[in-house]
Amino acid sequence: MSEQTETGVLRWNEADQQLRVIRDVAPKSRRKVNPEYDLGPALAGRAPSELDGLRVEFRWFSGKAKDVRPTGTAATPKPRRVSVDAFVNPYTFLPAAPRPVRSDGSDGSDGSDGSDGSDGTLGEGPPPAQDRLHEGHFTGRIPVRLTVVTPLLLLDPSRADQADNGHLTYPLLRRDGRPHLPVTTVKGMLRAAYEAVTNSRMGVFTGHDERLAVRMPAAEAQHMVPARVSDDGRQLILLPGDTPLGHTQPGGQADQWPPLHAAWLPRYPGPALPVTDTGGQDPAHGNAYEAWVERIRHWKRNRDNRQYKRDFDYWRVRTLAPAGSPLPDRPAPAQSSSHRSGTSWHEPTGELKAVRGWACLTNRNINGKHDERLFFAAAPEQSTPLTQALRNQWDGTIRNYRAAHRAAELYERTDRQGQRVEPDAHLGPEPGRTAWSPHQYDDSWLTLRPGSLCYARMAPGGRTVQGVYPVMIARKLFPLAPAELLDPSLRPATSRAELTPAERVFGWVNQSGHGAERGRLRIGPVDTAGFVPADFGKDGVPLAILSGPKPQQARFYLGNGPDGTTPLPDGASKDTWYTKNQRPRGRKAYWHHRDLPDGYWDDPTTDRTQQPDSTLRFQEYRRPDQNGRPQRDKQNRSVRGWITPGSSATFTLSVSDLTAVELGALIWLLRLPDGHCHRLGLGKPLGFGSVRLDIDPEGTLDLRTEQQWRTAYRSLGRESDQPMDNARSALAHACEAFEADVERTYGAPAADRAPHLAAFLATSAGPSGTAVHYPRTYVADSGDGQAVAPDPDGNNYAWFTANERSRNDKPKKGRGLSLPIWHEPNLPLHPGGGH
Repeated sequence: MSEQTETGVLRWNEADQQLRVIRDVAPKSRRKVNPEYDLGPALAGRAPSELDGLRVEFRWFSGKAKDVRPTGTAATPKPRRVSVDAFVNPYTFLPAAPRPVRSDGSDGSDGSDGSDGSDGTLGEGPPPAQDRLHEGHFTGRIPVRLTVVTPLLLLDPSRADQADNGHLTYPLLRRDGRPHLPVTTVKGMLRAAYEAVTNSRMGVFTGHDERLAVRMPAAEAQHMVPARVSDDGRQLILLPGDTPLGHTQPGGQADQWPPLHAAWLPRYPGPALPVTDTGGQDPAHGNAYEAWVERIRHWKRNRDNRQYKRDFDYWRVRTLAPAGSPLPDRPAPAQSSSHRSGTSWHEPTGELKAVRGWACLTNRNINGKHDERLFFAAAPEQSTPLTQALRNQWDGTIRNYRAAHRAAELYERTDRQGQRVEPDAHLGPEPGRTAWSPHQYDDSWLTLRPGSLCYARMAPGGRTVQGVYPVMIARKLFPLAPAELLDPSLRPATSRAELTPAERVFGWVNQSGHGAERGRLRIGPVDTAGFVPADFGKDGVPLAILSGPKPQQARFYLGNGPDGTTPLPDGASKDTWYTKNQRPRGRKAYWHHRDLPDGYWDDPTTDRTQQPDSTLRFQEYRRPDQNGRPQRDKQNRSVRGWITPGSSATFTLSVSDLTAVELGALIWLLRLPDGHCHRLGLGKPLGFGSVRLDIDPEGTLDLRTEQQWRTAYRSLGRESDQPMDNARSALAHACEAFEADVERTYGAPAADRAPHLAAFLATSAGPSGTAVHYPRTYVADSGDGQAVAPDPDGNNYAWFTANERSRNDKPKKGRGLSLPIWHEPNLPLHPGGGH
C-alpha cells in the first residue's frame, strides 16, 4: 500500500485518555494517535486535550496516521532511511602523502625569506626567532564560538565510581559547579586537524617501532616441530617423534600415514583419563619422562554424508614415569572410545612403544582442550644452531603477546564466588575465562634458556628453522614494523630544520633527543556558560563497548601506493601484510554521524537498541540490555551526563608572528562549510563529540601585520587604529595564501580538491545514506532486507571472523575485505554475501 496524504479532525476522549483521528474519507473510523510519535513538530508537546476538534493533515500508511499537523502546514521532511545491507566503519584514514619537494628544488628550509630558514609556506624549516615580530607576519586574537552538534562527553576520571565487577561510572567534568572544557582538549583537537590539512609531519608516532603479529592459520601446524633448547643453550634440538620433519600430512597407504610429531598427554576432561606419573604426581612443564605411548587413529564425521573419515594419527601417553625411574610394564591396548553421531572418534590401534621425552604444558587455554603434549624423538637427535636472530624473534613474539592484553585481564579475574584466581585457572569456555598460556604471565618464558621447550617453524622441505614459538598455532610477527613503512618525510621531526607548519604553530618537542620549540598559538580559557548539561542520575547511561585500535588488522590499517591510500587487494594473504612497499593508510579520522533523526539522543536511559527508528537506524551509543537489565561490566563504561546539542562555548585564539599560509590554514578550519564538524572529546566512534567551530561575530577580532602593530604603537591614536578593517583584510589574505599554496604544492586544480583536504571535508560532513557503526553481521533470527540491530553480547569480532574465513590458507571468495577508501566507505554487513 502506498503512502497517502489525508485530512481529518482530532478528537480527545477524556474517559480513556486517548487521542484519535477521524479521517474525512472514512468518518466512521477512529484511529489512535500516539502524541509522542505521531504528531508533527507544530503539535508536538501540546497537551492532547487542547487538540480536540483541530482540523489536521497527515500521512496515512498501513492503517496509521503519521506527521499529524494543522491543515495547511507543510509536511515534515521525511527522514532519509539508511541502507540495511551496508555500514560505514567509525573511522577512516585521511591521505598523508609524502611531503613533496618544492618546485625550486628546495623544501623551504634554505632561509629564502631572510629569517631563520622557513619560507612560511607548507614546506619545512625552523620558525623565525621569537625575539621580535617579522615583516608580513600576523599577530592578534581570533574569537571562536564552539557549538555542540552531537552530545559532548566531558568526563571526570578522578571522581569515577568503580563497581565490584570493575565497571566505571563517570560524572561530568566540572569546575566551580560549571561544566569544564580543558584548554588542552581543544588544543589537541585543533592540532590534529591542523596537522591533517597542512599535511605536516606526524606529531606523535611512538609505540610503533615493534613488529606486530597475527595469529597463524591452523594449517601452519603442519610446519611446526617440537623442539628443546640444549643444556648449553647454543643449539635447538628438534623433537619430531618418529615422523620425519614436515611429513605429518596424510598420504599414501592408510597404514603408512605418519602420526603427529608430539604425543598427546591427557590432562583435562576428554576422550581419555588424565595421566599421572608412577609417583602419583602430576606432570610438570619441562620435566623429562619415560612413557608408554599408543598410536591412536582419529576419525572425523563428514556432515554432508554422515560418514566417518580418517583424519590423522597421533601417539597418546598411556603411562608416565620420571626420567631415570623404572617404566611400568607395557599396558594393555586401550578400549575404543564410543562414538556418537556428530562427534569425532578416537580409535586405539594397539600399537605401543616406550619413549623418552619432555612434558610441554601450556594450560587449558582454548575451549575443548583435553591434552597437553610430550615432546620426544625416536630417531637420532637433530639440532640446529640457536641463532641470535631466532632469539630476537622469540623475544619480539613474547612481547607482542603480552602487549595485547592488560594486566587486569590476567590477574584480576574472579570465579563465581567472586574470589580472585590465578592466570592458569580455567573458569569457562568463553574468551577471557579459559586459562592463560604461561608465556603470558610466567617471566621464565621471556627468553629462550637451556631446557626451554618451543615449536620450531620449519621452511618447506624441513631443513631450515624460520622461527620459534611458544605454542603450535601462535602469533607470527610481520616482517616490518609500522614505523619502518611510514615515509621518512612524515615521521616526527628530529631537528628544527625539519619542522612543518603544525610544529611551527603548535610547538614541538624532539621525541628522540634534545630540542624543542615553543608554539606560537595560545588558547584562552574556555567560557562554558552556554553549556547545558544533561543529568542521567546516579546509575547513568551504559555506553556501548568501545573497541581499541588494532593495527595488526592490516586490511584496515595498511594500503598500497606512495601514500597508502589504495586499500590492500581484497583477499590479500596475511603473509603479504607489513611488507616492503606498503604504507600506513594515513591519519585516523572519525566520521561525523550525519542525518541523525530527531530524538536520536533523547531518553538514553531507555534501551531502544533493538528497534530501528524511522530511518532504520539503531541506538548505537547505548549498550543493549541483557535479560531486561542494563549491562555494566569491565567492557563498557557508564556516564552520568553530557553536554546537550545546541550548547555553545567561547574562547580566544591568540596567534603570534604567523605567516599568511600558517594563519590561512587555521582560518580554513574555522570556516568549514555548513554541516561540517570537528570531533572533540570521548566516544567519537559512537557519534559523540561533533562540534562546529566558527569565528564568533560577538567577540573581538584583531589581526595585524608587524607593520600595522608598529604603526599602532607609534601613534597610540585611535584614528590610525582600525582593528576590524585590518582583521578582515588579514583573513582574506591568509585564506587566499593558504589555498594558493595547497594548489601549487599538491598540484590540485582547487585547494579543496587536494586529496587530504577533500578527505577532511568528507569525514567532517559524514556519509549519507549509510549508518556509521562498528562492524557487525547478521544473527540467526535476522535475514536479508532487515535492519540488523547491535548484538546484545557485543560480538563485533563476528564480522572480522566471517571476513577471514579461508580455504587453503586464503580468504574465501568475497572475503578478506579491506577498509574502503574514504570516498567509497561502505562495507557489507555480511562479507562473502551470505550469513
